[in-house]
Amino acid sequence: MKKTVCLTVVCLLVAHAANAFEHFITRKGNRLYDGDKEFRFMGANMPGLVLPYDWTLFLPERLRLPTPWEQEDAFKTLDQMNLRVVRTWNLPIRDPKKEPQPWHYVLGPGQFNEEAFKCVDHLLALANKYSVRVIFDFTAEAGDYLGGIGAYAAHRGKPRKDFYTDPQIKEDYKTTVRYVLTRTNTITGVAYKDDKAILAWQFGNEMHSAPDSWLSEMAAYIKHLDPHHLVAETRHRPGQPMLVDPNIDLVTRHLYANYSGVGNGWPDAIRKEIAKLNGQRPLFIGEFGPYIDGKMFTYDNVVTRLREFLDYVQSEPSIPGALLWSMYFHHQNGGFYWHQIMTYAAVWSYHWPGFPSADAQRETEILQTMRETAFKIRNQPVPPVPAPDPPELLPVGEVPLLTWRGSSGATGYDIERAAKPDGPWTLIATNISDADTAYRPLFSDTSALPGTICFYRVSARNASGHSKPSNIVGPITVKHVCLVDELQDFSRIAAKSDGLVLDNPYNALYAEYLFRAKGNTNDWLLYRVPRAIVSVKAVAFCPSGNIADLKFLLGNTVLAPQRLARPLASSPGGAAGGQKRTLIEYECPVPPGHSELKILWTGASELDRVEICY
Repeated sequence: MKKTVCLTVVCLLVAHAANAFEHFITRKGNRLYDGDKEFRFMGANMPGLVLPYDWTLFLPERLRLPTPWEQEDAFKTLDQMNLRVVRTWNLPIRDPKKEPQPWHYVLGPGQFNEEAFKCVDHLLALANKYSVRVIFDFTAEAGDYLGGIGAYAAHRGKPRKDFYTDPQIKEDYKTTVRYVLTRTNTITGVAYKDDKAILAWQFGNEMHSAPDSWLSEMAAYIKHLDPHHLVAETRHRPGQPMLVDPNIDLVTRHLYANYSGVGNGWPDAIRKEIAKLNGQRPLFIGEFGPYIDGKMFTYDNVVTRLREFLDYVQSEPSIPGALLWSMYFHHQNGGFYWHQIMTYAAVWSYHWPGFPSADAQRETEILQTMRETAFKIRNQPVPPVPAPDPPELLPVGEVPLLTWRGSSGATGYDIERAAKPDGPWTLIATNISDADTAYRPLFSDTSALPGTICFYRVSARNASGHSKPSNIVGPITVKHVCLVDELQDFSRIAAKSDGLVLDNPYNALYAEYLFRAKGNTNDWLLYRVPRAIVSVKAVAFCPSGNIADLKFLLGNTVLAPQRLARPLASSPGGAAGGQKRTLIEYECPVPPGHSELKILWTGASELDRVEICY
């Protein structure tokens, strides 16, 4: 069955890829053209299309290549938002001191991972299917956490700084470029250099140390192999040099509130850059992040200031477009991929169509503004977001914890249960978000009765309507039900101490899990369930090197939990630079006859999740 589904997907991708784009994008002066029509766009950075991973964590279960389903969910998002350009991140290259991993695209100089590059094959086939152009980055200087210019140099026993000058390392980089450009897509049969879905080749991510001589040499090499596609500059900060070279078509700038030279606002900074170019090249905004920093952007002004910036982009014809940093997509095991922007305390990757759980960064309004601009910059009316496709409900166990593959554009999900597969169906939950929980089941059915047989289905919803129901999962013989608390609020607890506070900044320190109850010595909370408790699980975080275990009590009985501690990595820089946390998982054997659980703090700790089965 799986082979049949995969073959069908491949056939559909081939059919769409054969005729998606009529023209390569070309440049005339400081404008881009699709045939004889000017090409302008809004877009997004989606680094996860190559490798959906937050580099600070180094958790093996998260470090994996995207699946075709996940990539297609990303392109459905781009299509619904009318974002007609997507930018990838660098191709991860193996550190010569480490073992090869499935996600290493470049294993060493001239050594490439065929299975990894099939992800790019799918990416380009989907780009053709959904009419989205791709800006493709070969490597990285800034952001080379999973391999970039330092790894290229290390393979030759050279320091990082030699990347731009050492003849052998330059040849190694050219070898990667040549492999990519001349590769034939295993899905479409089209060589990358002949694929019109490519908007531009970019030397790499934020290569701010690249000298003019290196850029000119590599641009000439790319154009020699592929004269059809545009080449994009990589030096990105306002005020940095901008090379006007016959083989470089696009200049780029990235915009963040913490960059120097943007104190008077992004439009003012870009006007100065455009004046320097004097009409010789288009300048695209390769990244911009309207992140609330309390200075340039606040909760109250961020949407207004974003609209002002996007209005300026539309009004300036030498700016072909701008790409938001960054967006992630649904996870095939349910929910979304998550990525905290470590430069700020409480900023995450954006998830379409925006959710209340990200209201702190005005996610919904920002994404709606992006979508409106994406239509307006192309002189198109703004249509309603389409009603979502049906989700796919994943298998359910004897404790009914439900999760599903989400639908692009869905704002929530309705869950139904029945005693028979043909119904009648009872609506047991409405408008459940798949953006409230990260990397865990999305819903617990506590209304099911132990010993009964159940079937489940889910439908997606948004302002335009409801999807058809998902597949039906069942029969499920319910053994127990489970109170699950992700600590987004205190609504599931019976009582608590006054010292407990809700906390969710710096999620990259916490394995990207979203919400926590933060307490200290003698803080406590109490849960109460309607029947006898049969098992207890919990997850907490403590500062590494200062572990203060939680205590679990049923009445006067102190439970003796099995305990697994897992120290986590941390960013060396950013707003939480140097901080580290240890993740502690507790599983408690439970004596019979108790329906109340008390959790007691013995020191500084943050409770992340509680599961009480009964």
